[in-house]
Amino acid sequence: MARQNDFALTFLAAHEEAGMTRINLATLLHRIAESPDYLFGEELKSLGGHCPVHADTRREDYEKVTVNTLLALLYGSLREHVIARLPLDADGRLQLPNPPDSPHGLDVADADGLAAAEPERLVGFLRDSSCHLLDALIKGWVIKVMAEEERCRTVGEITETAAASFVLANALDSSLLYAPSGYDLLSITKTGSHTAMHVCWNLAEAAPLLRPGLTTAEYDDLVRRSLKQILPLAMGSLGMLVQYMEAGGIEAEDHQAIHPLPLNQTAFVYDGSQPGGLVVLDPALIAPTANPGERHFTGCPAFYANGTINLYMEIVLTVAAQYDVYRRVQARQAAAVA
Repeated sequence: MARQNDFALTFLAAHEEAGMTRINLATLLHRIAESPDYLFGEELKSLGGHCPVHADTRREDYEKVTVNTLLALLYGSLREHVIARLPLDADGRLQLPNPPDSPHGLDVADADGLAAAEPERLVGFLRDSSCHLLDALIKGWVIKVMAEEERCRTVGEITETAAASFVLANALDSSLLYAPSGYDLLSITKTGSHTAMHVCWNLAEAAPLLRPGLTTAEYDDLVRRSLKQILPLAMGSLGMLVQYMEAGGIEAEDHQAIHPLPLNQTAFVYDGSQPGGLVVLDPALIAPTANPGERHFTGCPAFYANGTINLYMEIVLTVAAQYDVYRRVQARQAAAVA
């Protein structure tokens, strides 16, 4: 079995083979912390001072570094906002919303209906519901960011949040990469969060498929330890992420996060040679992928906001435990084999 860091090493090497260099946003965030004026300077718009710069580097690379740095800066408060406003009932259970126009036809208030639902239908519903829960929390956070910017504009002062929000809005409005799709702070955060939740759900579902027969607590432990093996996906380029997910059969044609992990997926494998076992990614599926002139990548901006992706994983694990997802996934697999 491969060493547990083989995927990360192979993934990085594939980026280099594709002609791309990683720009570490942590360095740029440190510069902003030392000198807030860096937000308004030209260096942030020029690949953060990275050199050398290839003559054929596309303009979208410059925009990507600027936008992802600003998002990473703003996401520092997103995690705290989500934690503070997670809806819990008197027993500490996470209260999920009913997704509007859900194709699954289930109701969070109908315990009997949820218990009787086919495993694939139930998991799809829970994925949909958890994404809508996160959407509502993100919307509340964005409103706070916008309110902070408006307050500063009214009283004539400036804060780091207000400055980052202002610069980000201008960068998105003038962007070749983001403007055609009408991306703003809300939509770009929702899109990225859905992808992160999708990967977290995939990991949680892969555990019982690859290592059946454990308890809920044992699966929780396995998934938490395995998350470090999956995080390199968040460190790569979007193109390489999509390539890998498609190669492993874990990306649906409609790119929605509501589809359960396919039983015939090949991205996740079980490594029993590690203490306690690990769910890891198969590096054999990685292929160098880049657009013409794409020379730089940063990774997901949420990766730079400490604990954000871990928080999404904890939300998935909470939902999985509440609705007996591990057993239901194994039942789905058994039914398919039969």
